[in-house]
This record gives sequence, C-alpha cells and structure tokens, in this order.
Amino acid sequence: MTVKELKRLAGVLKPLAVPKMPLAEPPPRDSRFGSPLKLVKVHWVKPKLVVEVTYLTWTEDNLLRQVSYEAQREDKPGKQVVRRVPHPPYKR
Repeated sequence: MTVKELKRLAGVLKPLAVPKMPLAEPPPRDSRFGSPLKLVKVHWVKPKLVVEVTYLTWTEDNLLRQVSYEAQREDKPGKQVVRRVPHPPYKR
C-alpha cells in the first residue's frame, strides 16, 4: 500500500470512527500468530466499507492469516460479500 493510499483510506475511515466495538462478540485476544490483541490499541469504525484483501488462509478460530490490503471496492454493497467456501475434495 502506498503512502498516498494509506492517507486516502485514513480520511475515508475517520468519519466512520466509533468509540465502542461494533461487534456482537470481541475478537480473540490471543492467537498463535503474532502478539496478543490489545483492544485499547484498536480503532473501531462502522462496518460500511468493502475492501479487497489477499490472505494465506483462514485459521481454525476464523481469523484471516497474513492479510494484505488490495483496494477499496465500490462496485458492490457489503451485504453481497460472503465468505468463500472451499470446494469439497474430489471423491471417486
């Protein structure tokens, strides 16, 4: 991500800031990947934007692993975005 895109995205997210977590249940605070999550360092925003990311895999506790931002998507509303389900293994 370029500095220009980072500044643009920060400007888009700033008006969406909320003081409290907008999730029904908090994300796991510890994971075998990286440092423990410190909720006091998290900046919460209203879930209004759709972005495209690449990632390595989903973890067993439903977290994305090695996520990289690609672009903001404006061609579809968030309600149309669903988690892809992998194809079942081929059976003979």
